[in-house]
Amino acid sequence: MKKLIKCLIFLIIFCILWQIIFNLLWIKKEHFAYTAYTEPKNSLDIIYTGASNFYMHFNTVLAYDLYGFTTGSFSAGAQPFPIIKYILEETKKYQEPSLYIIDISRVSFDFKEEFTDAVIRRSTDNLKFSKNRIDAINDLLSYTDTDKSDYINYYFSFFVYHNRWKDITSMDFLGNPDQYKGYIFGDTQAKIASKKPDDWTIDALELPEENEAALLDLLDYIKSNDINVLFVIPTKKYDATSIGRLKDAISIVEDEGFNIINFNTLDDFKIDFSKELYNNTHLNVYGATKYTLYLSKYLNEHYDLPNHKGDPNYSTWDSEYKRFKESFKEKTKKDFENLLTDYLNPD
Repeated sequence: MKKLIKCLIFLIIFCILWQIIFNLLWIKKEHFAYTAYTEPKNSLDIIYTGASNFYMHFNTVLAYDLYGFTTGSFSAGAQPFPIIKYILEETKKYQEPSLYIIDISRVSFDFKEEFTDAVIRRSTDNLKFSKNRIDAINDLLSYTDTDKSDYINYYFSFFVYHNRWKDITSMDFLGNPDQYKGYIFGDTQAKIASKKPDDWTIDALELPEENEAALLDLLDYIKSNDINVLFVIPTKKYDATSIGRLKDAISIVEDEGFNIINFNTLDDFKIDFSKELYNNTHLNVYGATKYTLYLSKYLNEHYDLPNHKGDPNYSTWDSEYKRFKESFKEKTKKDFENLLTDYLNPD
């Protein structure tokens, strides 16, 4: 009996250690925010999905401090547009949000050019293993020239990352210390050629056939599953082709009866491109504060979202907001509350 107990204890310890090692070697840590996994089950009021614009633009802990609702994410750098349908399906297993916010800016990109190995892996490697993950991989790879015999290397990423032990850092164990409930801020100002906002008065340009098909497929999925969605197009630098295609996407989304906010054409929201960009595609903490103030106020006014302020079950949101403000002061030598006052009471 003692030998049996010892064997069982050994097997349990072995399985736990193997799971830790497997996860470390399987998942290559890249820029992503999949807090729908890490937050307590059914604790998130909103799920925000799209590319890295989410975790560089929307300060989740600031929105919580202002209005008390919680925002989680399934967002990864350069996240391929067609994966969004599978993200919505994945969320059902872990959260019951009353609203999804979907960034559709990347529907304007050329899929065959954009869906590189790194881009596909960054989004799919961080999904938990399931049939839904395999379906997502199959869909994304269908836009590429990848031979179907190589699909298994995407299903089981361990085959690719088995030597990743050389690159393991403390972040693999402790997470990203500069991420606050999904939000990551940049405190520097971009040095870009054009400091002027883009021209959104140009004519619409039809989406490529496969892009339009992916958009309509997503809209059909949303309708079929009766999902409450707000679409957004965040502020950043866009070329003329992207602007033309996005104008076509806006028309499609609106014709299908959905709400969409284009932050690039609002009269009451403006980003100073000379001070509030982190780079061509992201806002720095100053621009993100403006973005968060505007969007969180809109959400509070237009959707029936709960206020969890004061609920001890959500105390980590308060502590993370405090940690964010401390980090902001450490990096910028400024008080974040003063910045808020300036933005909330402009001259």
